Amino acid sequence: MLERINVNGKVSVPAEAAISPLDRGFLYGDSVYEVVRTYGGRPFRLRAHLDRLRRSADRLGIPYDSAPVDIEQEILKTLAAAPEDGESAIRAVLTRGVGPIGYDPEPAGPPTVVILLRPCPEIPAGWRREGVDVAVVPVTRNAPTALDPAIKSSNLLNNFLAWREAKRLGVYEPVLLNAAGRLAEGASSNVFLVRARRLLTPPPEAGILEGITRALALDLARGDGLEVSEEQLAPEDLRGADEAFLTSTLKGILPIRRCDGWPIHDGRPGPVTRRLVALFDAAVQEETKTGSEPGAILR
Repeated sequence: MLERINVNGKVSVPAEAAISPLDRGFLYGDSVYEVVRTYGGRPFRLRAHLDRLRRSADRLGIPYDSAPVDIEQEILKTLAAAPEDGESAIRAVLTRGVGPIGYDPEPAGPPTVVILLRPCPEIPAGWRREGVDVAVVPVTRNAPTALDPAIKSSNLLNNFLAWREAKRLGVYEPVLLNAAGRLAEGASSNVFLVRARRLLTPPPEAGILEGITRALALDLARGDGLEVSEEQLAPEDLRGADEAFLTSTLKGILPIRRCDGWPIHDGRPGPVTRRLVALFDAAVQEETKTGSEPGAILR
């Protein structure tokens, strides 16, 4: 699949796309974004992502309704302009727009809308079947009193520094702690663990972005009769869990097999994780109407 970029309604290949160097999204990271993926060529949970994009914009005072184009329609237009060959990952960015150098946002605008479409990164079947390795890294998650992680902003240096540490350690995903030493989230995921058949995950006040897939996993678990708790967790809770997994738009529900080099329980995805993966697969197929056999779209 060829990549496509849509800037304020104009769709082009990456080499032809451009924004102003005076755009505040470029100068200051003064922008918000969402990542949506397709299943069977159809966007999954698009409305939930757009609602969160609006909330993020509101938190930064970026006037969502002043965007020069309709973001949802531009996402669909960009998808239609791409060759149909595999699944897509769509990044929708809303910046405050072009303005003079300086922190004062008043002269800037209107907002800039950028839609970046690329092939969806493939998760190897072995990772879904066996799980991935994570590590608790020394990079601390931004405090809500600094740059609140609940705002999905394009300022991702905190996430990048954690990812770089994970790369050095040779693991798939870093797990960040907050300033109190409690579990927060991964660089691009939310973290869950299972203990005595109870599903546990850090609460919003731990300093996390409430992921769209996180919310779906919680709903699926509660609907299946599983006891669920959002509570403050220590690194030892993750290392000593019966099961653990990550959630994100591009990862879906991805089991964790080892943390800091030590196996989670027996180092294999447990029954709760496997059950939630099956429920997630079913939810994807119900919404996107892929028509495939259960689990086929996620292998």
